[in-house]
Amino acid sequence: MGNACLTSFFVSGTWDHSKLLQSLKAYQNAEKDERMKSNPDLYFNCATVNKYLENYDRALAGFEAAALKDPSLNASEEVEKMVNLLNKLEILLRGHSKSKRLASLASTIGAVNLNSSYKRATLDALSEGLNKAVAVLGKVLLFVKHENITPLYFLVCDSDQSCFVLSVYGIRNDTIKEGDQLTLLEPHFRNIDFSWKGKVFSRRFYSFFGGEEELKCYQFKSIRVDFLEQVLVNGKALPPHQAIRTSIYAQHKP
Repeated sequence: MGNACLTSFFVSGTWDHSKLLQSLKAYQNAEKDERMKSNPDLYFNCATVNKYLENYDRALAGFEAAALKDPSLNASEEVEKMVNLLNKLEILLRGHSKSKRLASLASTIGAVNLNSSYKRATLDALSEGLNKAVAVLGKVLLFVKHENITPLYFLVCDSDQSCFVLSVYGIRNDTIKEGDQLTLLEPHFRNIDFSWKGKVFSRRFYSFFGGEEELKCYQFKSIRVDFLEQVLVNGKALPPHQAIRTSIYAQHKP
């Protein structure tokens, strides 16, 4: 059931996150079976679901567990790619948050004609999770290149000069460009804050082995949009042909 829902997520265009939640629930039920605890594919697939749900800490832990149980899986590569992405996002956010251009770019965010059911808000006013009847206006600072096809990542700032990571699903990669003004309708907001080995905390602590270690956690704000209808680009709705049409094929490997 978990595999079926995960496959359906990709076949339908990687926008329906309800399929990921169904898949995650199925995998969590499977974990209750003692026989499945030694199955590396279960850990790998569950980590894949968490990756696309942007539960980065759970995804990293799951891929690492899968790699330990079966080194032949490419789970270690998944960990490396995710850490590379998180490192890149952190560096880019830090650099753009201090950029002298930020104030001028934020000041160019203009008014947009919105349905009266939407309330305009800035990043700091958002609640964790889905923000219904809310619209966030922002300016695209940068398209973030990374090793996976989905999702698309952008650095965006709002009118308060707050920078955040925008992840976009189910939309063609040539739809949103640097410099575009975006209106994000009913955005899904996350405050990412977790630590991972190999990263360094901003504070020092005394280790049990008598020495000091310096660690740092990943901290950034993120908005996810899942549907074509959730994004206005330069005040205009996106045409249907900008949605992704996904295909999938099966290959038998003896």
